[in-house]
Formats: sequence, C-alpha cells, structure tokens
Amino acid sequence: MNESRDADRVSRARSGGEHAAHVTRAEHRRRRPRQGLGRALGLTALSAVVPGAGLLPTRRRGMGLVLVALAVAALVAVGWWVSREGLTSTALQTAADGGRLRTIIGILVAGTLVWIGSISLTALMTQPRRSSTGQRVALASFTGLLCLVVSAPAVMGVRYIDSHLDAMDKVFTDGTVGGGDADDGAVATSSLRPGEDPWVDLPRVNMLLLGSDAAEAREGTRTDTMMIVASIDTRTGDAVLFSVPRNLQQVPFPRDHPLHEVYPDGYDCGDQCLMNAVWMEAERHAEEEPGLYAGDPNVGLTATRRTLETVLGVPIHHTVIVNLEGFEDLIDAMGGVTITVKEEIPINGRTFTDANGKLQLDPNSPQLEWLQPGTQRLNGFQALGYSRSRVLSDDFDRMRRQRCMVAAVIDQANPMTLLQRYPAIITAVGDNVVTDIPRQDLGAWAELTLLVQDGTLKSLPFTAQNTDTADPNYSNIRYRVWGALHPAPEPEPTEEPAPAVPTEDVDGATPTGATEDAPTTSPVDDGSATTTEPADELEEIGTVCD
Repeated sequence: MNESRDADRVSRARSGGEHAAHVTRAEHRRRRPRQGLGRALGLTALSAVVPGAGLLPTRRRGMGLVLVALAVAALVAVGWWVSREGLTSTALQTAADGGRLRTIIGILVAGTLVWIGSISLTALMTQPRRSSTGQRVALASFTGLLCLVVSAPAVMGVRYIDSHLDAMDKVFTDGTVGGGDADDGAVATSSLRPGEDPWVDLPRVNMLLLGSDAAEAREGTRTDTMMIVASIDTRTGDAVLFSVPRNLQQVPFPRDHPLHEVYPDGYDCGDQCLMNAVWMEAERHAEEEPGLYAGDPNVGLTATRRTLETVLGVPIHHTVIVNLEGFEDLIDAMGGVTITVKEEIPINGRTFTDANGKLQLDPNSPQLEWLQPGTQRLNGFQALGYSRSRVLSDDFDRMRRQRCMVAAVIDQANPMTLLQRYPAIITAVGDNVVTDIPRQDLGAWAELTLLVQDGTLKSLPFTAQNTDTADPNYSNIRYRVWGALHPAPEPEPTEEPAPAVPTEDVDGATPTGATEDAPTTSPVDDGSATTTEPADELEEIGTVCD
C-alpha cells in the first residue's frame, strides 16, 4: 500500500511538473515573438548604420567583424585623404580625374551591394522563430526600406558622376575644338602638351574666351558677342582680362597664316573687315584654297586665335567657346548671379534702324524689360540681357559688362553652390561650353581655379577711349598688354629704358615666340601712347564693376 501511495505521489508530481513546464513554455512562446521582432528590427537597423554591425551578436559574428573593419578602414582612409588635401581641393581633383571617378562608381556599386547584403543577412539571422505573418511582413518591409535608404545616395552619386563624365566628353576635346580628332592627326588649337604639371615652364597661361550666338559653337561660327583673353599667373592666380573690340579694323595676320598672303598689310577692306569677321573669312578662304588649311580641324577658330595673338602680342594657349544662348541656362542652374547694374538696361525689346542707320529701341515692345540700377541678383534671362544689350549704349560698354559678368561668375561659383545644383549646372555646361584643355591637365586647372579665386583680378579693355578701332596702333596695344603683365615693382626702382624688340615684331606679325612662349621683352612704345591717362586703364575688376 505504501509503495502504491508513493507511486501515486511521484506520478502526480511528475504530472504537475510537466504541466508547469508546459505552462512556462507556452508563456515563453507568447512573449518571445514580440521580443524577438524588436531585437531583429534593432540589429537590422544597426547594420544599416554600420555595415555588418548587426551581425556581431549572431552566429555570423566573424563576417560582421570583417564588414565593420572594412567600413571603418574606408572612413579613416577618406578622412585622412581629405584632411591632407583639403575638402575643396579633394573635390576638385576628383572631379577632374575621369579615371578616379570611374573607380568611385565601381566602389559605390560594390560597396552598396555589400551593405544591402549585410542588412538582409542581419534580418534573416535575427528573424524570430515561429513569428506571425504580420511580423514577417513588418521585418521584410523594414529591411526593404533600409536597403532603399542606403542605396539612394549611391544611386544619386552614380547619376552625378555619369552626368559629369558625359559633360567632360562634350566639353574637353583633348586639344581640338570644332571637329577633328587628336588621334587622326588633327592640328590641336592648344600649344601646350598634356602632362601632370603643365605649369613647370609656363609662368602665365592665356585663355581666349569666345562668346557666340550660334546654336552649335563647335561647328564654327562668327564670334560676334564676346572676345576676352584671360592671362593667369600660374603661381599666384593673379589674372588680367583683356577685352578686344569686335569692330577692330586692319587686324594683322601672322606671317605663317594663309590669310597673310591675301592681306599682307592687315585685314583692310573698310568697316566690313572687322575682328569678328576673321572666323568667317578664314572659312571662306579655306573653301577656295583647302590645301592651305590641311589638317586644321577648325580654320575659323585657328585664324581668330592666331590673329588675337598678333594683336595682343601674347600666345593664347587655350580657348573656351560659350554658346551665349545656353549661358542663360547656366546662370539659372547656378541660382542666379549678383551684379551691380550701373544704368538702366533694356532687354528683350524690339529694335529698328533709323534713317541715319542707328539702332533704336521700340519702346512699345510687348516683352520689353528694364534692368534698374543697383546691386541685384539676376536670373539667366536677365544676365544674358545684361551681357548682350547695346541698344542704348555701345560695344565698349557691353564689353565692360561682359568682363563684370565673367568676374562675377568666377567669384560666385563656390563649391557648395556647385554641389547643391550640380546636375543642372553640369548639363548646361556640357551643352553650351567647349574647350581644348586636355583632360590630363584638369587636375592642375582645378588647383589653378582655387588660386584665381583667391588672387587679384584686373581688367584692361581696348575701347574708343584708348584705341582708334578704325585705325588701331597695334604697337601701342602690345605695349599696354606687356605693361599690364609686367607691372613695375612696388617701390618702384630707378627707371631704365625698356629693352626694345626687333621692329619686324611689331609691324603686324606675331611677336617672336608668340606662338610658343610668352614674350620676354617689352614691345616698343613708339610714342603713340597718349600722355594723358585714358579712362579705360588697367585696374581692379571691382573698381570697374562695383
């Protein structure tokens, strides 16, 4: 009997214990899904913050450690690089290096895929057992959202870089402008050879900025709106802008150019033979005598550049052509440009020629708009009108406004603005700008751009106040250019006569070395310079524009 009672007690005890254990497990199962879901969500989010970090508490801890180490190493490497080069310099150097940009695309794509993989693996490893359908859907939706969040910057970055590379292919032509291919033996318009440091033997680099109203500046056109030569000190970034009037007459062609044989005494046929007509004249002559221009991909641009070299007495190393119709898009992409307007300027109004042959403004033009005097922020339409209008002024006042616009764009194109509005800006640039700067030199140009923004910017226009455009004295023009590029030191030493150059270098031919190196001697002042200082002198651009 005792044994039977003992057996019954043991049996009841076991039954009670099993029942208690069953109750405990049931309670655990009721609570575990909710707690497991929270843990899964938290660890998955942690992997979205630091790739692989959410795997550390799981069986995939080794993989998590590797991913975290790679992420930390990448951040340290980028931080060290930026701290060494500076944020702005790093950004410009990277933007100028097509190979580096393509490498970044590869790293972005691969890194993002690994990151998405770590998020998905974390969710899979931490998903609660026996979770409900709703909980599984919640975890999957949360994981998908995190994958979208981490992939969005990469997608945007790839889009930015792809747009940038596309614009580089359009803008930078590796030494040729207007057709031809360097690999086909075309004569490059640039006199510099690509290299890692193009400024080693070049104290100043001179760039021709041409503005055109044509829809396709790359195919050759008559440059009728803007001709500015920017001479930049490659060590300090100090720059001088020279404005050349479009109506300059009797311009001299260099002796080795085919047009010199046609016009040995200068481009002289009255008011039809102006500086802005050289492009079309060269194209016309090339149609008649194609053999004289063999290998030249753009005879109009080459003739314009070589003629301006002769006029100013300095070599022109690079050319930038801007389609001014697209200039409006560029300014809008930048968010506008701040300019001090000196006088009322009409834009977008109809014009007519009066009985005296003078251009007049129709005051009843339906779309006529006026820019009022004062410092203001102009949109693209207004900026283009400011740069082109000459109805109530003249070419020379327009030249002044164009120099002010160039200076304002240079000064206000800060890296943050470029970054924020980059897609629109790079699209506008790619569609409307072309240059012969070789891609290999873009890194050096990026550094030079920073120097220019910190350097001084001066202006020397050639206007009716200091130049007779109908009968110019090119010796005096070259003399003034040389003086602007070789200012006397501050305290001025005892004056000595400036060394003279051979007379044949100032009689309409390109000065010695003008197509290869900057002149090293001062042009002769033949006494034609006026003794009273003209109003249009070399001065800081702020004095002219503010």
